[in-house]
Amino acid sequence: MGEAASSPFFPNLSIHLHDVDQLNHAVSGSDLELLQLKAGRFDATLTQASLGAFSLDQGTINQPLRASGCLDRQRFGVGIFPEGARATWNGYRVDASQLLFYAPGRELSGYVSAGYGWTSLVIPPDWVESIAQTAWRSNMLQLRSDCRMIRPNPSRLADLWHAVAPIALSGQAPAAALECTDWLTADVRNSLGGALSVLDVPPVKAVSRTLAHFSTARRAERHMRERMAEPLCIDDICVALRVSRRYLEYAFLDAFGTSPSRYLRLMRLHQVRRRLKSFGDETTVTDEAIRFGFNHLSLFSLQYKKAFGESPSITLASGVK
Repeated sequence: MGEAASSPFFPNLSIHLHDVDQLNHAVSGSDLELLQLKAGRFDATLTQASLGAFSLDQGTINQPLRASGCLDRQRFGVGIFPEGARATWNGYRVDASQLLFYAPGRELSGYVSAGYGWTSLVIPPDWVESIAQTAWRSNMLQLRSDCRMIRPNPSRLADLWHAVAPIALSGQAPAAALECTDWLTADVRNSLGGALSVLDVPPVKAVSRTLAHFSTARRAERHMRERMAEPLCIDDICVALRVSRRYLEYAFLDAFGTSPSRYLRLMRLHQVRRRLKSFGDETTVTDEAIRFGFNHLSLFSLQYKKAFGESPSITLASGVK
């Protein structure tokens, strides 16, 4: 079992609100002026979880709103939107295929034209610094002072949703899983770095050939295998291998047909499967899932069944002597 994280984890807290001003003060780190644009009863729900310096907010509103002001003055923010979201922020029209990225203290100004849900990640500056340090070009440095829309590869966006889901559903997670907060943090950092790597455009001359990509991917794979039972961040691999995040993404896609974050998750799933088969009645699905950082069991079961075509309990039963 991995060591418990040093950062405190406060599982999700859900509240129901019927006043616009209450919503403003409830959102993590916000200082906004909110105006309801349509007459009628205002209803909102807000679910929050905090993991050290990282916070997650998920909410829904039923009325159009005008919002202006400042979000968190110390941390960066990333907005994720579901299908059907209708809003305009800082001149950008919201699209479910995009992320809204905003730097500390930057103004957020715009309006929600219809009720919908949202997810907001409030992240510490060192996360963005580590992403910028593994970039080819200085355009990543714009993240430190910018507010913009980013359109990642759809698979990278899906990875980010997968990483966020266990935190959003932390109130349903086993108590033992809540101790493994380093895994949760690493998964979010890895998937977020992959999504933001779309900003990192390497010079044409720096694009390597297939053999160089394969060599880099294999080195990264060995690095992953040696740390299989640790919450590993892709940015740390980039630093260890002295390559950019974008280059590593290219290398994995070229060599293995997938992203490094997804590859790492698949390796962990396979390791769980091997242990379930090998140890049988000496272990449990819960123990092995948590051992390798799968903190929400129902999501883990879905990922496992999608990967192997059977539930983890069936695999475990086949290993019972």
